[in-house]
Amino acid sequence: MPTLHVVADGNMPHVEAWLTGRVQSLVRQAGRTLSSADLAGADVLLVRSVTQVNQALLQGTPVRFVGSATIGTDHIDLDYLQQQQIPFAYAPGCNAQSVADWLLSILSRLHLDHDLCWWQQTIGVVGVGNVGSVVVARLRQLGVRVLVCDPEKHQQGLLPDHLDLAALVASCDILCLHTPHTRTGPNPTDQLFDQALLATLRPGAWLINAGRGPVVVADALLQRLRGGELNAVLDVWPEEPRVPQALLAEVALASPHVAGYSLEGRANGTAMIARQLAQWAGLSLPDAVPRPPVRPLEAGLYYQDDIRQWASELVLAVYDPARDTATLGCSVQDGQVDAAMFDSLRKHYPTRRELHSVPIAQAPPALRDWLSRLGFSRFM
Repeated sequence: MPTLHVVADGNMPHVEAWLTGRVQSLVRQAGRTLSSADLAGADVLLVRSVTQVNQALLQGTPVRFVGSATIGTDHIDLDYLQQQQIPFAYAPGCNAQSVADWLLSILSRLHLDHDLCWWQQTIGVVGVGNVGSVVVARLRQLGVRVLVCDPEKHQQGLLPDHLDLAALVASCDILCLHTPHTRTGPNPTDQLFDQALLATLRPGAWLINAGRGPVVVADALLQRLRGGELNAVLDVWPEEPRVPQALLAEVALASPHVAGYSLEGRANGTAMIARQLAQWAGLSLPDAVPRPPVRPLEAGLYYQDDIRQWASELVLAVYDPARDTATLGCSVQDGQVDAAMFDSLRKHYPTRRELHSVPIAQAPPALRDWLSRLGFSRFM
């Protein structure tokens, strides 16, 4: 057995199942408060998105491998790792299906609560990477008119239907953000959606952000929401991990950065990092870590005359974002959800399964067709 000492974020699932008995020690730490002192004896650091991995954290530690079980790298100082010749692994695309499912749950709740026939709307997707591309494919499978914007992919010749951001924003009824948070480069996204850009959205349009919070200017968004000119759904927050009550009160649906938090998405992230660590260290891993079975949903229990309403009820039976909205609202103290509470909500987040893993019993053909396009794949 290699002499490896591993420190892992306490919120990363299945690490023990992959590594126990294959490394010398495995210690869990809170990702938000992780310090250099916690890494005094660590060869391997495994994190999620809340830990800033940089010189301040790693200098003077024996860490020789860093893995992040997430799709993004904006919390990682890649230049420093390269300078120090520390291998880095991450998990692009691990939770793409989870985020697409989250979005469809959001749209299902808006359908039932706000009579939003989203499949008849023009939906703009900004950021067409590992997550955004899955979202686009799922929406187009449902017959939705989807506009896309991703300058980097377009410049690489990979997105021929790319629209300029200003044109896309002005043309859509629902705007979905799946962008990384970047401050440099040819297309920085930091505070991209400012007062001027938000003002070009159609009156009554919906802004749905499941990318990164700081791409939206908080005050500008709040002003538009209070004026009744815009509707919003936020999974990520401009001042995350702090969520001001003033902004929370104005959004239709809210969650604590958990769009990608399905059991499958989080497990995929850990599995991808474990395998890259194993390749680096020469570890022998199990072929897979079993996932718990899912109880079938009986379609008849959710019956509605309208097929799409019926389907919305079934999507919400798997995951209802109204629950997260209520939980965040109940977590406000002294005018905000503070960082400690925000992290606690994520750490203790209830198990959520992806649509494709949930069996549906006794669905008639017309319902089954729509459910299949939504992402369900197991019918009984």
